[in-house]
Amino acid sequence: MLKVVHYINQFFANVGGEEMAHIPAELREGNVGPGLAFQQAFGDEAQIVATIVCGDSYFNENMEEAQKTIINMVKELQPDLFIAGPAF
Repeated sequence: MLKVVHYINQFFANVGGEEMAHIPAELREGNVGPGLAFQQAFGDEAQIVATIVCGDSYFNENMEEAQKTIINMVKELQPDLFIAGPAF
């Protein structure tokens, strides 16, 4: 079974809209938001083991730090597949 890590923004994680776009990257176990549909489509072939959620404004205003943090999260999890999006 393939190990998958998924990245989405705060909106698609149901954290909130623009008022929550300032949140830094955080790691959540399993699938969140659109990851539920991905998981259903994967069936027994793959499993979303974690979802990385980050606010759009935070990412854009702290791009270098946010990229580094997210890449480190992905590296620690050592997935077979990384899916980015949907996000704005």
